[in-house]
Amino acid sequence: MMLHGHRFLLRAGLAIGNVFAWIFVFDYFFSLSGSIEKALVGVLLMYGLSQGVTMILTPIASAQLRHGTRGAMLWALILAASAFVVLGAALGGLFNGAVESLWGVAAFALFLGAYRALYFVPYELNRLPVALRSAPARALRTGGQARGNVKKSYPYDSVFFEMLLAFIPAFAGATFLVEAYAPLKLLFGAAAFAGISALPLFLIPNIHERFTFSYAETFSEFFARRNRRFLWASFLEGAQGAALFLIWPLAVFLIIGGSYATLGVIFSVTLLCILLFRIVYRSSFSGLTKRYSTTTHITFAVSGWVARLAAGSPLGVVIADTYAYTAHPVRGTSVDPFVFEQSADAGSFIDEYTTLKELGLAAGRITLAAVVGMFVFATPVVVAFAIALLLAAVSAGISVSLARHHEAAQ
Repeated sequence: MMLHGHRFLLRAGLAIGNVFAWIFVFDYFFSLSGSIEKALVGVLLMYGLSQGVTMILTPIASAQLRHGTRGAMLWALILAASAFVVLGAALGGLFNGAVESLWGVAAFALFLGAYRALYFVPYELNRLPVALRSAPARALRTGGQARGNVKKSYPYDSVFFEMLLAFIPAFAGATFLVEAYAPLKLLFGAAAFAGISALPLFLIPNIHERFTFSYAETFSEFFARRNRRFLWASFLEGAQGAALFLIWPLAVFLIIGGSYATLGVIFSVTLLCILLFRIVYRSSFSGLTKRYSTTTHITFAVSGWVARLAAGSPLGVVIADTYAYTAHPVRGTSVDPFVFEQSADAGSFIDEYTTLKELGLAAGRITLAAVVGMFVFATPVVVAFAIALLLAAVSAGISVSLARHHEAAQ
């Protein structure tokens, strides 16, 4: 229960910070340059910097888990809160001069990347399995050992908390209509949620995880031929994550004419629809998906991105996102639309391969950001956005194909 309380508070903060932070950065760069192209390139550079920090620090963070997950999580929360505070200070003009503000934005990217490297849930309770309620003591005693033996499903009270999270973007959007300096207040609020979420961590067991790779060995394994299949899958999932949580929100922001209030409402309506359709889908159709052919799974994965590519209005955005999230096959990479986060193994540290998967995700995000950045200079912005979504569609199809072939081989 303490970990659930922590996760809810942190996700509430991320539902404000992650959803709007990169759009704030884009808007800030646009105000400085007056050019959408330059603003987009600036955001892509900062995003790539953040993911680069994640790649560099993830092996170090994994190795430190032998001293306990609690300390790593606490430092991660400090870094997340610091990231939102420094970005709020930069956007709010609290630094002296434009150069100092730019350094503040860079510090936000660095801190956020370090947070992603350090934050591992000590056991898989992002969505607490129902079965765990019948044997919580065993799960807490065994830490990671109990994770693979528990069937996943929504707990009885999960839907209520998900609904609360779904309304947060609309609340944040409404803040722009009634409050001055709304970005600063929202980012400081996100930092406050992240900070408060640290309190329950002092009441959970300090799980110790074993990580056997050295720093050099981690990257050696990352490029090893025997790991190529699942690392390609992680790489492609990471490319989709960059398109989903960076490019797509920016595209929606431009589609609606730069209205934060409308953007918040769109996100909240989308999340409520996703929640509703997931409940219906999992209760009525989830068993059918196991009998679908590989071609059908690929079609579902790719068509979600095609739907986003065709969306040109707020209603189209809601429909496209709802369909894409509902039809998306569940894989080893966890995608949380409520807080705009993507992680390997549902955010839990399982073994050394979790670290390799996280490196693959970060590498995929960096690559997509770099490719889109090159197209921004050579084509109109709308074409660069379209190419990003098409690349994500291709990545979705290939990653599903790889996963299905791996399942068949097993």
